[in-house]
Amino acid sequence: MKKLFFVLPLLIAIQNTNAQTEVLKETGSWFTFTNKVKLSDKLYFGNVSQMRRIDFADNIKAIFIKPSLNYKISSNVTVGLGYAFFRGYPNGVTHASITKDETRFWQHITLKSSVGKTSFFNRFVFESRFKDVINTEVTPNVIDGTAYAQRFRYRLLAAFNLFKLKNNNYILGKVSNELRIKFKTGLSQPDFDQNNLYAYIGYKLVDNSKVWIGYGRNYFKKSEGKYLSEDILHVALSYDFDISKKK
Repeated sequence: MKKLFFVLPLLIAIQNTNAQTEVLKETGSWFTFTNKVKLSDKLYFGNVSQMRRIDFADNIKAIFIKPSLNYKISSNVTVGLGYAFFRGYPNGVTHASITKDETRFWQHITLKSSVGKTSFFNRFVFESRFKDVINTEVTPNVIDGTAYAQRFRYRLLAAFNLFKLKNNNYILGKVSNELRIKFKTGLSQPDFDQNNLYAYIGYKLVDNSKVWIGYGRNYFKKSEGKYLSEDILHVALSYDFDISKKK
């Protein structure tokens, strides 16, 4: 029953996403660098920096930074808040006509549990988004104001050891699925926005650093009746610091 509690939301999200109509397709690659700075036993600072490219790796699609401050209520419950900056470039099958920016303020609660040797992380995020609006009635197009939107995100991630190597290190594995719901007016009129499915293998380089490579498949609702299916090669490196230890 405990396994079903964690797996069922993932299966529902995948089923609902597969029911969406795929209209446009795109291939890309993401390169991500993450940091975690431990400030105390309870408090840590985190950051994600990411470059997204399309046509596999030929053209830049977006850059993304996401700093956050997080607090561990217990070993199984973490809360946090953060800021994100997203810049999209005029590349891709559904690209904007000019470069446009988005800033976000977000909060999360993450619940951890274990089934056997597999760790599960349920993350709930609420975002406030401020997005550039493009005026397409003038040539060339220009940014004309900012639009406000809200979005809810739910991600289920499972992390585990795949197999042990001769040097006693492990090849690591993790899979995740995240469903994103946008709101048109306040918290009313919820609507499907995105679904992101990822699978990775990883290796611990040193005690505080890991490298990951994997495959992702994203679905976006671009407009009513139009969807984007994106296949992604994802390479990620993490490097953590602990400044809480007394010298």
